[in-house]
Amino acid sequence: MDYNRIVFRHLKKFWIDQEITAFSWEFGRILDELPDFTVYRIAPPYDRSHPWVYISSGLGKIINQEFIIVSPTEDSIHVETLAMLASVCFNHKDGYFGLGRVIEIGRPWIDGSNMENFLISLPYPYGEKIEYMGNIRFFWLLPITDKEKEFLDNHKVEELEEKLDEVGINYLSVIRKSVVQ
Repeated sequence: MDYNRIVFRHLKKFWIDQEITAFSWEFGRILDELPDFTVYRIAPPYDRSHPWVYISSGLGKIINQEFIIVSPTEDSIHVETLAMLASVCFNHKDGYFGLGRVIEIGRPWIDGSNMENFLISLPYPYGEKIEYMGNIRFFWLLPITDKEKEFLDNHKVEELEEKLDEVGINYLSVIRKSVVQ
């Protein structure tokens, strides 16, 4: 069975009644590197009180993981971000993008944000049901500030996660204060 269809079925088990739409990215090297690369967008339910969710599909074939972006709004920038990340992962198959690593994206993760980094984290908002698909793992790209990224230079990821939990951050907030000074 086609890998993207397997991912789609995995997502459909979790987001049973929500609309899931597939997108491709038509620019850059991704077309040559991963021609079947897809991003699935999960729309919030009819009440719109839930976030938009964007999930890569195609990386699992080469690095045994996929990535999740959780967004307060619908925005095609997330398709671009996941395609760029997929291209970089294609060229760094050595575990560089594993759990606990930080990705500098070089621009705000969403327009108007003060966060330009992602922490590769467990998908805490959704749990293990979405995290595992056979030997493929789905990781959450949690937006973090530059100060939080710098904090990780000298501290463990668990220490930052503890601070994030203590403050009770709104992970859908486009702008937020750093939990470290």
